[in-house]
Amino acid sequence: MMTKSITEKPRMEKTCLLIILLLSGGLSTLPPHSREYHFVNQTMNWTEAQSYCREHFTDLVTIYNSDINQLLVTMAQNIDDWAWIGLYDDRYSWKWSMVGKLFYVGSKNESLIWANGQPDCVNAKEYCVALQGQTQMDDRPCGDSYPFLCYNAKNTSYILVKESRSWSAAQSYCRTYHTDLTSIRSKEEKSNVTLTLNGSGVQYVWIGLYRDPWAFWSDNTTSTFTNWMSYPYKQPSNYYPPEDCGSVYLKTGEWADDDCSNSNYVFCFTAVTKQTVVKMKLQSEADMHSTEIQQQVSQQLSGLMLSEGLTDFRIRWRKVQSYRDDQSKKQDVDGGCKTEV
Repeated sequence: MMTKSITEKPRMEKTCLLIILLLSGGLSTLPPHSREYHFVNQTMNWTEAQSYCREHFTDLVTIYNSDINQLLVTMAQNIDDWAWIGLYDDRYSWKWSMVGKLFYVGSKNESLIWANGQPDCVNAKEYCVALQGQTQMDDRPCGDSYPFLCYNAKNTSYILVKESRSWSAAQSYCRTYHTDLTSIRSKEEKSNVTLTLNGSGVQYVWIGLYRDPWAFWSDNTTSTFTNWMSYPYKQPSNYYPPEDCGSVYLKTGEWADDDCSNSNYVFCFTAVTKQTVVKMKLQSEADMHSTEIQQQVSQQLSGLMLSEGLTDFRIRWRKVQSYRDDQSKKQDVDGGCKTEV
């Protein structure tokens, strides 16, 4: 009986160690504990406050939770007044219900015009749009009931439903039986809508335009925390319009919408730079010591990190040669495989 033995040769694996140095420069991913807060004991309007914070610190404050909110109250030392925070309401940040449909083509929408004095966001409750008189837009309370206009993408048709429903109920109906509420982004679409509504007799008709209220912070981060005042005046109210900037009452920490031209104290923050090192060991049949391959990997990683809001980082390569035999012996040798991006 013959046996055939195969002895596997010791295998040399070439491995590169990828070192990523992260700095907390990307504000969109900066956690609250990486910030220092500052109370500015002088009054100015919201725009001046934003400029002041950006010049002397990082930006107007973003409030992520109740702990930060209470910290700001403590810093103000029981002052009976108001202070600006970074929150603001952009009453022109409209978008279409239909996925992928942007309101603006270029810098403006030439197919639709607002009715006189619109949008006015009466009582801070008007975040959905109806057509008034078939051609002009009017922001209305989303809970109001009006007829609505659906769009069917299968046969590119417009369907007027004369049964009055709230905006969200109209959206649900259109998405169930057709495609979505109508969007109007061109002269052709506007002409089709006008033909559909001609002679219908409806005063208001819902279309797919809406916006998210009080969704913006000066530093472009996102926070879902709110602390609006509920008594004696329920906020936000837009009582003396326009009230598009957020302020905090220094004795209680409650928020209110305010005229951006009013003078208030200011809360700023400073981003605290912290360094994080991430090490990745890469193994591949490809020659990871190749400068060309390293550049390709670095470019892909850079693109991924930028898409996540990380802007301040460095990428370095370090060569590690691993020699393994059947006893799993290993020897690491530092080499010259070091590239900084």
